[in-house]
Amino acid sequence: MKPIGNIRRSQVLSGNGPGAIIDFRGEGGAPLSVVAAGLDAWDQLSARQGLLNDQRITHEPLQARLGVRGFRLPPVGKERFGSVERDRLLPAYRFPDWHVCPRCELLQRSRLWGSETGRPELFCPACSTGRGRRAKKAFVVPVRFVVTCLDGHLQDFPWLSWPRHADGCGRRRPLKLKSEGSGLKGLRVQCTECSAERDLDGALSPGTLRSMKIRCEGLQPWLKSEGCECTNEPVAIQRGASNAYFPVIASALDVPPFGGSFRDQLEEFWGDLTELDDPGQLPRYVRQRIHPLWPDPSVTAEELTSRIATLLDLLSNDEADLRVNEHMMLCSASSNDDEHREFKVSPQPIPGSLAGHVSNLVSVDRLREVRALRGFTRLSPAEAEDRNAKIAPLSREKLNWLPAIEVRGEGIFVNFASVKVSEWESRDAVRERAAAAHAAAKRSWEEHNGSERPFPMEISPRFLLVHTTAHALAERLSLESGYSTASIRERLYVSPGPGGMCGFLLYTSAPDADGTLGGLSRKGRADEMEPLLLSALREIEWCSADPLCSTGILSLSEGSGSAACHCCSFVPETSCEHFNRHLDRGMLVGTPQDPSLGFFRGLLDVGR
Repeated sequence: MKPIGNIRRSQVLSGNGPGAIIDFRGEGGAPLSVVAAGLDAWDQLSARQGLLNDQRITHEPLQARLGVRGFRLPPVGKERFGSVERDRLLPAYRFPDWHVCPRCELLQRSRLWGSETGRPELFCPACSTGRGRRAKKAFVVPVRFVVTCLDGHLQDFPWLSWPRHADGCGRRRPLKLKSEGSGLKGLRVQCTECSAERDLDGALSPGTLRSMKIRCEGLQPWLKSEGCECTNEPVAIQRGASNAYFPVIASALDVPPFGGSFRDQLEEFWGDLTELDDPGQLPRYVRQRIHPLWPDPSVTAEELTSRIATLLDLLSNDEADLRVNEHMMLCSASSNDDEHREFKVSPQPIPGSLAGHVSNLVSVDRLREVRALRGFTRLSPAEAEDRNAKIAPLSREKLNWLPAIEVRGEGIFVNFASVKVSEWESRDAVRERAAAAHAAAKRSWEEHNGSERPFPMEISPRFLLVHTTAHALAERLSLESGYSTASIRERLYVSPGPGGMCGFLLYTSAPDADGTLGGLSRKGRADEMEPLLLSALREIEWCSADPLCSTGILSLSEGSGSAACHCCSFVPETSCEHFNRHLDRGMLVGTPQDPSLGFFRGLLDVGR
């Protein structure tokens, strides 16, 4: 297999993972289009397969949640295979199969074009000139359109069936793709045997392929598997469209009680601890085996048993929400706790003006996050909370590992005052506005997924409050911290009830051991956060698209009627856990019709 290009390791998790269509440029500028191969092909190219591979990482709570025994990093560098040292490669297969010559406009499959042994570029022999070193090849271009479905299947566009062929046409001669104007109307597919022509106007419209009796063949070219029976409607999309690949990511922070020296000191006993038949045996095992060897004599056997039991409980419940433990640690961690080298925080005093609205302000000086790729969807993204989402597989059979990366960085954690939030979300106007947003999100969900599976989340007032505040603050931080908005990610902590979570973490990270430079965590200090948050709120009081934005007209396509758009509340989709959905700045600052609706309205009025 010949190398055709390079991608960063983190890109495998952000949109170039197995099943994604990736464009490269070959030698001489030849365009290449491939689909990234599945995990089975990773093992075929590796000297050590599965979790025997040395490029692997662990995060036990996340492994338990995803039902795997470990994670593998996307391969980089070199490895030794017997007596030979070779590059580690990510495999990929050519897709789509159809190519067009930009000179003669011939359109045909890849096997019919010219190629050279050991080189992936394809060229048109008829249009190429010269020989040897002076040869000037006319490289052919991958076609722009492919066909997919809601299950993530992928196949070539039905080029042979597109022209309305004359009776008796054998369809044995090549097609031509003629460009005679702008847009799809200007692209015409011509049969060179019967001269039938048809433009591509309407090719991407819903129902077009179904009207032609084209069905989804259930193909998964990234797995090289045979087709299967599929009842979904096939949909034509552009090869590089944003809805061609939505990675489904599961992530977790490395926070106590996992990680750090405590977990490392249990490594010798961990196999026995996870295989205890009776949980009642734990106190005796700790008292006899672990406590006598524990390096800190001030820790009693009972305290040690309690901490170990917490670890085992989190691992045994694969339905447990890992964010509950993260939220608890972010709210209660002390700046004097040096035991956990991957989790260092500095709790800050609450500024006077924010005291009634914010209960915790934490400058996160260092954090580690593990991001694992579960699968992917096409056409529409999966909701983050939907563990039962119908996602396309990364391998033919379920493996005991998944691809993942680890990143280190810094951030700011803000937690809202529960008393103030409970009082605010009990208002009738607030509940009605959130209910309308929830109903709209549910309708959109059912349009794409049907009504068999329940909508996996609740669009509550506190969710809209937390999510929109995170976006507003991220936009302001990008102007003050030196990081772009695209490099700042959000992590939301929301759960219902008086004691539920209500906060967010904004953080930036890098895939190396040193992390980032501290510019973001410094902005989390009390003296800097107060003016930052106030400025962020004042900036979204009015939008350059008002009054259309504030009245919800710009979000009518989603049916939510919420006050949010690209001019005020949207951030790059890679920074948002929900792809810029479920936002409403009216919940923060109110609307022109009802200013009192906003959670921060009183704070803004006092500041004037």
